[in-house]
Amino acid sequence: MARSPQREILSFRFPEPIQRVTARGSRIFVLPMQQATTISIGAYALIDPAAVPIAGLAHLTATMLSRGTRHRSERQFATRVDVLGASFQAGSTHRSIGAEITGLPETADELIALLAESLSEPRFDPAEFEKAKQQHLASFPIRLADSAYRVRRIFQKLRFPGHSYSASLYGWPSSVAQITVEDVRQWYQALVEGQPWRILATGALDPVRGTAALEQSFVAIGGSGDATISPPPSPPAAIGIGQGVMTDQVELRLGHPAPSLTSDDYAATILIATAFAGHFRSRINMLVREQEGLTYGAYGGVTAGKDHGTFIVSTSTTPENLPRMLSLLYAEWDRLVQEPLREDELHQARQSLYNNFWRSIETPEGTAAIALDLAINDLPPDYYTQLLAEIDRLDPASILPVQQRVFDPSRMLTAAVGELDVIARALAPYGSPHHIVLEEEQQ
Repeated sequence: MARSPQREILSFRFPEPIQRVTARGSRIFVLPMQQATTISIGAYALIDPAAVPIAGLAHLTATMLSRGTRHRSERQFATRVDVLGASFQAGSTHRSIGAEITGLPETADELIALLAESLSEPRFDPAEFEKAKQQHLASFPIRLADSAYRVRRIFQKLRFPGHSYSASLYGWPSSVAQITVEDVRQWYQALVEGQPWRILATGALDPVRGTAALEQSFVAIGGSGDATISPPPSPPAAIGIGQGVMTDQVELRLGHPAPSLTSDDYAATILIATAFAGHFRSRINMLVREQEGLTYGAYGGVTAGKDHGTFIVSTSTTPENLPRMLSLLYAEWDRLVQEPLREDELHQARQSLYNNFWRSIETPEGTAAIALDLAINDLPPDYYTQLLAEIDRLDPASILPVQQRVFDPSRMLTAAVGELDVIARALAPYGSPHHIVLEEEQQ
């Protein structure tokens, strides 16, 4: 079959950043964007989740980064952000903790200085800490009332058994309750002084002046500590189920390990994943939504780092339709390892991937997100340019071995949340469902 005409992938070029290294080892990346009207600056410490001493500590610490500095109260800090017409957001992942500020180019120097102040001199006020802690504790019942949250956590535990990636970023009530403001202060200070940092600036930024301002403002942050994470295991097939609060729908997550960002199979894997479940006209969504009417949507994709990857399909259906939904999903997985994907399916998947990448670099924030991904995973600046070029060269015959190797249904991990008895009966033909009680549920 002749290949359909496709967008010329060679026109995609992720910008080459200006790179610097501070005296303390922090790496700076500056990506000017001529057409941008804003700038985005972020700074992130690399962390090993296994080295976080209390579950939820990183999340609570990140929350405190927006609650004042040594020189400004929480109110004064928020007011200054507003006066600059900026937005400020702090957060953490299993891999990093930090903050990002976005604003107008004419305030670039002030934005850089304010971000550096928030990260190098956080206030960690005891009263603000107690307020943040109580708000965090109050969020657990809300999270647990969400079946989508529950099923994500169950799948997370199936995918990363015994690994630090299996823990909730938010911790759980008993772990958060024991965190003190001194825990936050000491742990964060160790990050500032000892861990590697990645500092990024994108948008309408003068490259020379902006780079110099970043080097000066972040001179006191960073270290050479080890942020290496042990690779997670490749788990056996498993089925985990949980009791939902609302049981009129069953939340489903199905998937398995996938190649890492640096694997030779990664390009083929994301093309297969996109054709299979990664866009509206994908094989899975067209079947279970458009043809069968079992759900409002079924979508999947690959999440990956330099040491691991995961493919996961997310969907929901009614309890009555659950047996039919499971039958179709498992059958399509079997079909995926037996038959090549059609060229028209790959063509649609390529176009979806290309469009997503182009949209991702339309704004400084989107460009910064990609740059951060590259920086955290120690990937070259042209990584995604080369990745898309490789995807463009793939055809049905060349990716069939990857379909068979990566999407092997014998490795299937299935998580479901709903009425326990109902989902246990529906899943029994596919294995032994195990009721998983989350740490967040335990008092």
